Amino acid sequence: MALTAFILAAGRGSRLYPYTESSPKCLTELGGETLLDRQLATLRDGGVQDIVVVTGYLADMLERPDIVCVNNPLWAETNMVESLFCAEGAFTDDIIISYSDIVYEPRVLQALLDSDNDISVVVDRRWRALWERRFDDPLSDAETLRLDGRGDIIEIGQPPESFDQIEAQYIGLMRFRGAGVAALRDGYTSMAEADRPWKEKRPVEGAYMTDLLSELILLGHRVHSVPVDSGWLEVDTVHDYQTYTSMFGDGTIAEFFDMANNTR
Repeated sequence: MALTAFILAAGRGSRLYPYTESSPKCLTELGGETLLDRQLATLRDGGVQDIVVVTGYLADMLERPDIVCVNNPLWAETNMVESLFCAEGAFTDDIIISYSDIVYEPRVLQALLDSDNDISVVVDRRWRALWERRFDDPLSDAETLRLDGRGDIIEIGQPPESFDQIEAQYIGLMRFRGAGVAALRDGYTSMAEADRPWKEKRPVEGAYMTDLLSELILLGHRVHSVPVDSGWLEVDTVHDYQTYTSMFGDGTIAEFFDMANNTR
């Protein structure tokens, strides 16, 4: 199968302001390298050469050699799902989808590549330790994620009431292959037509990727989890950035992310 990675980088990243005042969120630097360039290096070192970046805010700043940029002209009014489907014309029969505000170790990517399921979603079982560094109240920015006995996700993306509703945390990295790509398209169509609870909170154009994954679950598709233990970071807020910068400086970042295996 032809493997293509899609990095969703259209949004501005308002929670990271003022660092995003003059550059896109994924150009934030950690350890002297931008989030985007870290991802590109990890993907290429893992054998993924065909990469599409979906742009929006300050799109020209994201151009890089040997990648394809697809612009979401409505980036300010839409969200992840619409950004992804702006690039639907570049879908192949095996695609990786990644948020642009994350970085991950090669072992995390390899775990995803090793999955032979139609739909595979990376989840972090050790998420709570990282969230306790990021938030005074870890539940305040976490999402539910429940699994069945086969390791398939049966619930994702809801506000949790307790830690018992979170068996792992979604990191924003997933893969669709073969029938999974067809399911992805079906899910997108169904989202626009079906009556779903999340629509009470946001319009279809503002749908999150977890909304799309929930749609696939409701349609009866197996959404398989790919568990990892740490090995990734999300840079979503000013506090995240300041926390990680300090941890890169004193070396404590190694508890969650091995920088030595994520640089050239």
